[in-house]
Amino acid sequence: MALYKVPIFFEPFEKQKRAARLLHLLAGFLMIANAWGDFKQPTPNLFFVVLQIAAALITLLFAFAFKKKYGNSTFMNALFRLGEAAVLFYAAWYFNQMNLGMMSMLQVVGAVGLLLLFVTERKIFTPCFVRIDEKGIYLPNNFSEKIIEWKDIDNMLIKNDFISINTVQNRFIQYETGAVLSELQMDEMNAYCREKFVK
Repeated sequence: MALYKVPIFFEPFEKQKRAARLLHLLAGFLMIANAWGDFKQPTPNLFFVVLQIAAALITLLFAFAFKKKYGNSTFMNALFRLGEAAVLFYAAWYFNQMNLGMMSMLQVVGAVGLLLLFVTERKIFTPCFVRIDEKGIYLPNNFSEKIIEWKDIDNMLIKNDFISINTVQNRFIQYETGAVLSELQMDEMNAYCREKFVK
């Protein structure tokens, strides 16, 4: 059974990756606000202040500098999400001990939000492919792949920089390829596709 996988840039995931960076920044700034709020107290807890500032600096450094090196790493993004959530849960516990219920609740909401991101962001950092097999063409989607069967495809062309699909319902779909394809690969895949949609 023939199977081809073509790596692509999936724009919705690329937008979500950019948003993920912004959310790292927001978590870092919340930690700085925590440290500043406690530092202004008559008797600040220096361990709490130093921990919040250190975690904030590492988070901001990841968001600004390390993203170029580790920006598309599922593992690094997940590790930072868990670390940020742990720091905020600690801040929630700390503020609760000081009877600052509103501050404690804010930390819990932030930490739970980060844990939800930890679960939902894993898919956006995995490589995206257009898969081609006997049944049809599988396209990436936010939750699961979407299949377009061969009977619904009018034309398809795989080039070095894009994949374009025309459906029988006059729908045009195009993706930018995420890897350089050789002439041999393109010819082989295009020949396979032509054989399928002309039947």
